[in-house]
Amino acid sequence: MKQTFILLNTLLLVALLSSCNKFLEVKPKGIVIPEKLEDYENILNSREIAFSFAPELLYCTDDFYETFDALNITTVANAYYWRPGLDPNEKENPAVWGDLYKSVYHTNVIINNVLNASGGSEERKQSVLGEAWLVRADNYFTLLTIFAKAYDPATAAQDPGIPMVTSTDVTAAVPQRASVQTVLDTIISNLKRAALYMPTSNINRYRGTRYAAYGMLSRVYSYMHLYKEAGEYAAKALEAQHAILDLNNYADGYDMPDTDLRSDILWQRGSNNYSIPTFLLLSDELKTLFNNNDMRTLLFTDTNNNGVIWLAPSGWANFGITFQEMYLSRAEALARDNDKDGAMTIINNLRKKRIKPAAWTALPASTAEEALQLVLAERRRELAFGGLRWMDMKRLDQEGRMPEVKRVNRTTHVIEATLPPHGAGYVFEIPARVQQFNPGIQLNNR
Repeated sequence: MKQTFILLNTLLLVALLSSCNKFLEVKPKGIVIPEKLEDYENILNSREIAFSFAPELLYCTDDFYETFDALNITTVANAYYWRPGLDPNEKENPAVWGDLYKSVYHTNVIINNVLNASGGSEERKQSVLGEAWLVRADNYFTLLTIFAKAYDPATAAQDPGIPMVTSTDVTAAVPQRASVQTVLDTIISNLKRAALYMPTSNINRYRGTRYAAYGMLSRVYSYMHLYKEAGEYAAKALEAQHAILDLNNYADGYDMPDTDLRSDILWQRGSNNYSIPTFLLLSDELKTLFNNNDMRTLLFTDTNNNGVIWLAPSGWANFGITFQEMYLSRAEALARDNDKDGAMTIINNLRKKRIKPAAWTALPASTAEEALQLVLAERRRELAFGGLRWMDMKRLDQEGRMPEVKRVNRTTHVIEATLPPHGAGYVFEIPARVQQFNPGIQLNNR
C-alpha cells in the first residue's frame, strides 16, 4: 500500500513512554522533559499520536459481521459479542485503554511543558499546545464512548466517565473516574481553547488545525444530542478549504488519491492495525443499504467466499474527521430543526458524487422526520468503517432510534448474541489489568 507522507518517529520519549505504570500502562522509565520546541513537534508527528485509533470501535458495531468459536476470547470476539470485558486476561495490554492513555501521556508532556520550550515563537508554542489539547480531547472522547454510558442529560452528572489524567508525574495519585458530564465539559472547553491557538492549516493532515477542533466540537455536541450546536460547528469546519471527491471519476479504489493527500479529509487519524478496515465483512443490514448504482459498492467493497468485504481506498485508512461527516452533521441538525429542504439539499448534493449519473435522482422527503431518516441512512453509508458508528449507535439508542442488534451465524442461523435497546452491552467494563492494580476504581458492573 502506498504512503506518500512518512510520519516522523519520535526518537525522544519513545523508550521513555513505553513501559507501564499501574494505571495507564505507560509508566516512563525516567522523567526527561524535552527542551526544544521541535522535540514537542516531533511528539505530535509520532505514530503513538497519529495512529492511536482503536479498531475495537469497528468490531462492536452493527456494520460488521464475523463468526467465532465459542472458546474464542480474543479482543475482536469480545467486542463483537459485547462481552463485559474486551481483554482476554489481566496480563494483556488493555485494549483501547492502554494505547489511548499512552497517547494522553504524550499530550500531557506537551501541555504541561511546551510553553517553556526553547526556540520557536510564542505563537508556534501556543499552536503546538492547541494541537495537544485537540489530540487529548479526541482520546478522552473515544475512551468515554467505550467505557462509559451514553450521554443522558438527566444522569450524566452522576454516571462514571473516565479518569481525566493531566499529570506526567508517575508518583501522583491516580484520579478517580470523573462524571460523564465533567469529562464532556472538559473536552468542550479544551477544544474551544485549542481552536483559538491553532492555525487554519498545517504541514499535513495528521496535524491539527482550528477547523479540526471545530469538527471535534461538532462530533461531541452530536453525541450530547445538542444538534443545533453540532450543526453550527460543522458549518464552521466547512469554512476550511476542501473538495468532496466525485467517486464517478474513479474506476478503482486504488486509483483514488492517497488519503494523505485527499481534499475531503479534514483531520487524519490512523491505527497501528494497518490492515483495518480492509477485508472486514459487512453485516447483512449494512449490505442492504448499498446497491449496484452506488459507486461506494464498486470502489470500497469486494466479495470472497465469506461474503461482502470492505476495502480501504489508496493510502492509510482514515479514522479521523472528513468533510463528508461535517456535511452530514449539518444536514442532521437541519432535519432535527424541521428544515427538511435544507437537509435534503445537502444529502442530494453528496449523493450526486456517489451515485452513477444515469441512476441519480434527487431523494424526496415530505416531512422533517423522513428527511432525518434519510440523513441517518446516508450517514451510515458514507461513514461506514470510519470509526463513528459505535458513537452513533449509543446516541441513537438514547433516543429510541436503535433496534435490537443480533449476531446471527449465517451458516447455522443461530443467534449468538443480542444487544437490546438500552442494553448493558453498550458499555464495556474497565479492563482487568487496570482493576488489578487499582482495586478502588469504580466499575460498570457488567
